[in-house]
Amino acid sequence: MARHADGNGNWRLSRELTIGVIAVVVVVGIILWWMTAREDTNRTHATASPCINGTLTLPIQATSTPQLDDLLAGYGASGPVVRDYCVEPELVSSGTEAALTLASGPTVATRAALDAVDRTPASDTWPVVFNTPVGVAHTADTEVTDGTGWDELADRGVVVPAGTDTYARAVAASALSAGDADRGVDILRSDRTLTVEQAVADGAPLLAVTEDSAPEGYSFYSPDGLAVPTVAVPLTATDRVSEEQSRAAADFARYVSDHVEQVGPGEPQRQVLTTAEVISERFATVPEESKGSVDDGADTLVLLDTSRNMDQLIDGHRIAGEVARLLDPLMLSVGRAGGRVALWNYSSPLSPGVTRGWRDNITFLDDSAGANAARVVKGFGTGGQPLTRSAVLAALDAATERATETGEPVRFVIVTSGSEGAVDDRVFRDELAARTPDRVIPQVVHVGTAPVDPVLAEWATANGGTAVTTEMSVPSIAAGLQDAFGVARP
Repeated sequence: MARHADGNGNWRLSRELTIGVIAVVVVVGIILWWMTAREDTNRTHATASPCINGTLTLPIQATSTPQLDDLLAGYGASGPVVRDYCVEPELVSSGTEAALTLASGPTVATRAALDAVDRTPASDTWPVVFNTPVGVAHTADTEVTDGTGWDELADRGVVVPAGTDTYARAVAASALSAGDADRGVDILRSDRTLTVEQAVADGAPLLAVTEDSAPEGYSFYSPDGLAVPTVAVPLTATDRVSEEQSRAAADFARYVSDHVEQVGPGEPQRQVLTTAEVISERFATVPEESKGSVDDGADTLVLLDTSRNMDQLIDGHRIAGEVARLLDPLMLSVGRAGGRVALWNYSSPLSPGVTRGWRDNITFLDDSAGANAARVVKGFGTGGQPLTRSAVLAALDAATERATETGEPVRFVIVTSGSEGAVDDRVFRDELAARTPDRVIPQVVHVGTAPVDPVLAEWATANGGTAVTTEMSVPSIAAGLQDAFGVARP
């Protein structure tokens, strides 16, 4: 049969073709949506913070220096992330709270200092953070030319003043003594109480110092490029330092290894540094002694801070250990002069059931002429917060009671690293004012780098006593304690 046409075009599609076109459109739409969504997701991921778990503080036991500050800034700019935490370094003073510590000097001394605060290195590899040049500071009118060696300087009366770094002093002594350990120890001992400031005031033309401690007005010169390395020591986790913080410390140590040139000293410098280790070890075994005796045999109550702040290091040793060593001859001196010695210590309650932060270890009933106090002071541990104010009030009551009983003055020696706790300024002032320290002589000796308690210092000076803030050096602390005990200098 013939097929007829109506004269109009037939534009209708078959059902199958229509379905196919619709399917293609849907698929293309889905693909376009998926690509757009993926692009948005990528943009979101690119701008989202990788710190899913937030920020992690990396506590580093160290003192701020330009070299360290630059290194920490570079580490922070690198965007360190550990276990989905963004790492933020923070400098702390206490070794018990640090995940990493900076140390210079003999490895044995560093490990001993860490053992003293129950800390353990997480690795035996300690990268060098920076090197501090050791040399001589000289006045403008003192001729020191390039090529001048340590042997020539040794014949010109170089002074090796006391400072915060015994090992650096030992390095200078080793160089000046041509590697003779015995002579090196003698050099350190001869200048052990002379500070840089005193040496400058005395007009000393040549001082053995590190470059960063050269006094104003002096030029620095380092023979043979001698330098003391400072290393980063990552530490294991504790109840105060988390596993994540310990991992962050390891990450920082790796950053140091990658970004600081790890070049060891040459053979001549190595020999000087090796002898310096021997010198510093021998010197550390020689206790600082009082240079005189007390003016009188006044009964003395020593209130000693044993908080975590006393874990700070001086010359590689804890402040607590140095203070105990310095107190020993002073307390015995009081006993020899006929006085009695009471010894209290304080921090914050560290044991279950204990509600007060102080302990009256040796009371005025003790008649051992200071011997028991000298023995006990060497056995104190450290920890907790310095709840100074509550301890001062309790000890002041005991000192006042003793003065009332005997009718004689009582010396009240307060060795403190600062004050924390709930006793605010107004309450503390009121409590002190309510306790008239009749015949009690308050002597405040502030040690460490934490802030001074201004209320305590003000009270001491207003009541016939003194309040001194010592430097971070053994001679400075020794002088502060000797003054507090009323030592008559020869």
